[in-house]
Amino acid sequence: MNVKFLHIPKTAGTSVRSFLARFFAARHVCPAVDQRQLRDISPERLRSFRMFSGHFHWRALDQIEGPSFTFSVLRQPVARIVSFYFFLRAVGARSDPAKLSGPHMQGIHAALNLPPDAFFCDGGSPEVRAHIDDLFDNFYTFYFAGRAFNARRRIRKRNIPESKIVATAQRNLDLLDGLYSTDDLASLQEDIIDWFGRSGIGLWGTLRSHFSPLPGINLNTREGDFTSRVADLKALGATYRTFDRINDMARLDSVIWAARFGHIPVLRLD
Repeated sequence: MNVKFLHIPKTAGTSVRSFLARFFAARHVCPAVDQRQLRDISPERLRSFRMFSGHFHWRALDQIEGPSFTFSVLRQPVARIVSFYFFLRAVGARSDPAKLSGPHMQGIHAALNLPPDAFFCDGGSPEVRAHIDDLFDNFYTFYFAGRAFNARRRIRKRNIPESKIVATAQRNLDLLDGLYSTDDLASLQEDIIDWFGRSGIGLWGTLRSHFSPLPGINLNTREGDFTSRVADLKALGATYRTFDRINDMARLDSVIWAARFGHIPVLRLD
């Protein structure tokens, strides 16, 4: 049995990957953590792995045959957008300035150097603008509708009504073996133990879970709470334009979230 974790940025994915790895021998853990790395691994070598966890196109993992437990984790959409923005800024602040001009760093460069209103609303070249929107604009909806990280531009070019895009995303989400929220990682832990913790190295993973449960791992969480992040946005000069745009960037994703986990509030400036 394989496990395929569709890791969306800033949804506790590093913690989930660390927890999952307890249930597999190191040789069975795919080292790739993003689509570019996955492409560099030969099909023959991919077949030797049982655990796949990263920022992958879902359709790419479909090429890996055999029974599998495929799942993803979501975070409240507005909170994810705000967290992702500050994560990019933090990465940029500790990066070599010479590397920030590279093609794969354009979102990080923009987050660090553009004021919030420009970053979220209308700043940057057309290429940078499209890159930012691909990362932030209703990412859940476009990712699950198109089963790929780069699905947004392709879907939007086809002028498909939003209601149909959301409906397609919902149908694809129904195909997952599990969908969890960052607010209830204990449920994910229980399911991982049920699927992989009954024999072999999984027994050791189950034992470790009693002393170090998934909800308590908290890797890559060197950030303040949501309220403090909103205050940080204001301190950086964010106006109502930023807050309105963030709400719009979460509008379709909030439909998906509400259908699965309940209502969430909008982001307000006051």
